[in-house]
Amino acid sequence: MDEVPLRAVVIGSGVGGAAAALLLAHAGIPTVLAEKERRLGGSAAAYERDGFRVDTGTHMLCCGEDGPLGDVLRRVGQGDAIAFRQSSEPAALCLAVGARRARGAARAAAPGAGHVVVRAELRRLAGSARALARGLGLTPLEAARAARLVAHATAMRDVDLSACDDVTAEAYAARFLPRGAAAARLGGLLALPLLLPGAEASAGEALLAWRRLARAGQPRYPEGGAARVPDVFCRLARELGAAVWTGAAVRRVVVRDRRVRGVELEDGTAVPARIVISTAGLLPTVSGLVGEPHFPEAYVARARALTPQPRQVQVKIALRGRRVAAAALAGLAGGDGAPPVPFYCLVPTRFDPSLAPPGHELLCACAVSGATGSAAASVDGLLRALEGAVPGLLSDALFVDGSPGDRRADALAAGDALAAGDALAASNALAAGTAQTPGQVGRARPAVYTPVRGLYLAGRAAGGRGAGMELDASSAMECVDRILVDLGRDLGAPAPPALLDIAGALLGRAAASTLSWVTRPRG
Repeated sequence: MDEVPLRAVVIGSGVGGAAAALLLAHAGIPTVLAEKERRLGGSAAAYERDGFRVDTGTHMLCCGEDGPLGDVLRRVGQGDAIAFRQSSEPAALCLAVGARRARGAARAAAPGAGHVVVRAELRRLAGSARALARGLGLTPLEAARAARLVAHATAMRDVDLSACDDVTAEAYAARFLPRGAAAARLGGLLALPLLLPGAEASAGEALLAWRRLARAGQPRYPEGGAARVPDVFCRLARELGAAVWTGAAVRRVVVRDRRVRGVELEDGTAVPARIVISTAGLLPTVSGLVGEPHFPEAYVARARALTPQPRQVQVKIALRGRRVAAAALAGLAGGDGAPPVPFYCLVPTRFDPSLAPPGHELLCACAVSGATGSAAASVDGLLRALEGAVPGLLSDALFVDGSPGDRRADALAAGDALAAGDALAASNALAAGTAQTPGQVGRARPAVYTPVRGLYLAGRAAGGRGAGMELDASSAMECVDRILVDLGRDLGAPAPPALLDIAGALLGRAAASTLSWVTRPRG
């Protein structure tokens, strides 16, 4: 190892890779970030079209400076480097469901055929449970049980949430709602932050994401769009001495005697390094970049057995005017007997109007198929769901950029969408990770370290908790902490909490434990 310099190579410039490069550079470790695309950001990149700045991915609302993204910046002494904005509209959860199940539900906008929209502010989600229950077609008794579920989930301690890691969101809902159809709809709603069907998503991970967002208050989004996050992380990393390369695809990770020796780029360039962090995913790293013979058979078998995160079906819609009176739309496409498929639509211009020309609006929407093939999603289905939630939406569209290969989106698009299609294809290719399903979250989630010394994983494939960009940042911090420990570095002890903080925390835990017990499911 003496001939190999203490250098780290980070593969991928998404939020996870960019955060890892920044943290390594701050720790004084010479770092090279290698991004195969010409633009930085991975699934959090952006492209320009007709005066709109469009995120290639569809990202969840976040806790902003109070969450993992802010934690990364504070670790490097740059807590104010990214501005996170709140929406000009109340942070709302809008649910579109089948009309037969939603008669009498409260409407936030005139419904389209077969749809109704129900609004519920995240900060007062428990108080909105009744309206949501009506929108989901629950009976009065089921509505009361749904309210108890929300109160119980909000009050659960971390240990209680971990106990739900190996339970699906639908199975957790069934503890409160015995009727299968009711549990399926409410479970699908709970699973929305993970962009998975309720029958597949881990209840513990989904509830954690909801709780973080609710406790953070008004949800936020980065000023300048999601691409602002990796852009700033990479800029700060450069300022600390890191090299950031674009158009630098890694062909393979060089390993000898189960130790990392560096990487080889597609153009043949050799980069010696003792540390490599891959954000390409576990199986692509094991089978592709490194090679299975370098790993124990059990580790390879585990990598092959993991269920990957399903690809997102996405559309980006540019509107001539402001049509969506909410920061986000979320719901269950299908209904009336069709399998519920989660969809989510962010309105970035409600947070930062400069992302579109004056008076215009931008929508970034996605729907996912089940990780196990249990539910199918399509751009056509997603557009129908959006039209149902906001009637006449597409009649005001300047362009609709869809996932590659979708004829309807191509027909609606105005102008040359080649660059947009390439960007969306790159986003879809890079967004894959380890699905947050039972047996793949919490303690069972793949570790950030591997059996190959010096090889680590970050991003949505390993480590971390939460959803979206915050999961990426959480994984990156866990990964770099592990690297520093392996190098014998002292991470330092956190500052001791003040006595009043301790007393407040104890009282809060006692109150939460009491509420959690009172609202527990009863057989």
